[in-house]
Amino acid sequence: MWKNRVIYIITIIGAAIFLALYPLWFSWYLVVILLLLALFDIILSMPGALFSQIIFSASEIYEQGEDAALVFTVQNKKQFSVNRIKIRVKSSCENIINKQCSVIKHKNENRYEMKIDSSRSGVTVYEAKRIWIVSFLGLFCFPLKFELRMPILILPTSIKPPNTVALPQGTQLRPKPGGGFSDEHDLRPFRYGDTIRSVHWKVSAKLDSLIIREPLTPLSHSRLLNVAKWNGHEERDLVLGRLRWVSEYLSKWSLPHYVVLEACGTCAEIIRSSDLHDYLYLALDNEADNARYHIPAPNGIEWIYRIDAFENMEHMESEI
Repeated sequence: MWKNRVIYIITIIGAAIFLALYPLWFSWYLVVILLLLALFDIILSMPGALFSQIIFSASEIYEQGEDAALVFTVQNKKQFSVNRIKIRVKSSCENIINKQCSVIKHKNENRYEMKIDSSRSGVTVYEAKRIWIVSFLGLFCFPLKFELRMPILILPTSIKPPNTVALPQGTQLRPKPGGGFSDEHDLRPFRYGDTIRSVHWKVSAKLDSLIIREPLTPLSHSRLLNVAKWNGHEERDLVLGRLRWVSEYLSKWSLPHYVVLEACGTCAEIIRSSDLHDYLYLALDNEADNARYHIPAPNGIEWIYRIDAFENMEHMESEI
């Protein structure tokens, strides 16, 4: 756009010099035509500027290293469509504030893309306050109010922690309180207080002693992943990558667990992998309304696994 303006100004100056040196009718016509050219540029561009609609689309979550982009599409409601638009988008995340991003226009389309940096994990917030409709000749800009605030979560690459021996190797079960039916059960010797209904008569007959069929149920709300604070992008990628690996491992075994991010002071219950994605999307956005994640770690935690950037990760078992 600035290139077109410079060319137009130089042309006007050249026409003025030509008029001063050769004050003939042709030089007057040349100056008038150049001035009317700017007026026609405004008149032809106004319908498109007034009746155009900007549609924004983007995914909220991307994988680290994936090709990602914010897409702006211009829909025209009048015959004279806009030539192009000018967008200024600022991005802000940890250690990156008010970084201006460039927008690329697709050929022969009213579609614009702004590339998203997906080399680092975490949440980056993209903000746009105004969009400018550029006239046909690129001499003028017509501002349009356009409020946009779009947090983008870049999921870290899953990284296996150095110490996985402490992780459960399957679904952990415990005796079902009050007994009753269960798909999983255990056999044990009869103890005082057991009911006759729980006796496994076939096994008892073979072993010549009373054997109890004890129903089992999975442990629930008894695991906690305590994620330490990180310093810088590299540690954040490492810590969040380890968190993702451990959380997906537990989800694969259908083991619900809680996650506490010390860097954000938030806690959430994770049942499936998508819960972790939703949690990170809101917890890592400093301005998001994530009140439902500002909850204390629940009581009754029996298993705590600490995730940090060190090579030797600590595992503790305690009763809280």
